[in-house]
Amino acid sequence: MLRVIESAQRFFASWRFPAFVVSLLLSFDVLLLLVLFVPAPRGLEAFAEEFKVWCFGYDPKTKGFELTYVGMMLGEPFGLATVISLVWWKPLKTVFRERPRALLPYVLTALGAVVAFQIVFFATRGEARAAELAFPARSLRTSVPAPTVALTDQNGESFSLEKERGRVVVVTGVYASCGLTCPMIMGQAKRAIAALTAPERRDVVVAAVTLDPEHDDRDRLDAMARGQSVPWPTFRLLWGPPAEVNTVLDDFSISRTRDPATGRIDHANLFVLVDRHGKIAYRLTLGADQERWLVDALRTLLAEPGAS
Repeated sequence: MLRVIESAQRFFASWRFPAFVVSLLLSFDVLLLLVLFVPAPRGLEAFAEEFKVWCFGYDPKTKGFELTYVGMMLGEPFGLATVISLVWWKPLKTVFRERPRALLPYVLTALGAVVAFQIVFFATRGEARAAELAFPARSLRTSVPAPTVALTDQNGESFSLEKERGRVVVVTGVYASCGLTCPMIMGQAKRAIAALTAPERRDVVVAAVTLDPEHDDRDRLDAMARGQSVPWPTFRLLWGPPAEVNTVLDDFSISRTRDPATGRIDHANLFVLVDRHGKIAYRLTLGADQERWLVDALRTLLAEPGAS
């Protein structure tokens, strides 16, 4: 046991630890690049496409990617590898110059770990796909009157749930300077809307309420809508006086907390579906299965008769 502890201490206190972690992070980036640009092996095409849709904002119709997603997925491992290399620069440089072969076991171990992860992930994903749950429309369904919403969208047009009675409304929360989950929220909503038929899409509205009413205004939200390529009037990015906006967010139980040091807002990733009669029917979140459920939930609500 003592030898194991001593070996662990030598590993973490020397160049070995940063060499392994940097190799692991860069190998992961290489794996992502292979998924991006190399055709998937036969039998894995559907999984590879789903992976690209979720992680890279891939659009199967246009074959395009969301650059924000790609940058985020590739940039974070590379950035962390860069920081670790800078912190351990001297010991890494020394071993690279004097004993480069000593790095090889750690590089190969990291590469093997990434390959093993890929194999296990593909295998378990195949089992998970076989066991995918159908959308539990009845058990998740609620019928709670939706709160009042009276705000302004990115075009300067007034928006209220009362005016949208007879259509299905997806209420969510985003903010213009968010570079992480908000693009994912908008991407999932876009893909769910795109999965519907043209007549179905005409009866759906996405009402994205700003989580940062102190800073977001019409111009910022209009720029966000254009940056995310979400069309008006299907996507209404809503703003207004902070007190009114925060009341709407609280009424829909969309939690958020601002970090006073960075200004970053940690928030719930929610899709609150309001039916044709102005009742809250479902609450969903981000994720591949949740995205599938979002499409099913929209179709369930669209199939119901409209408000009289």
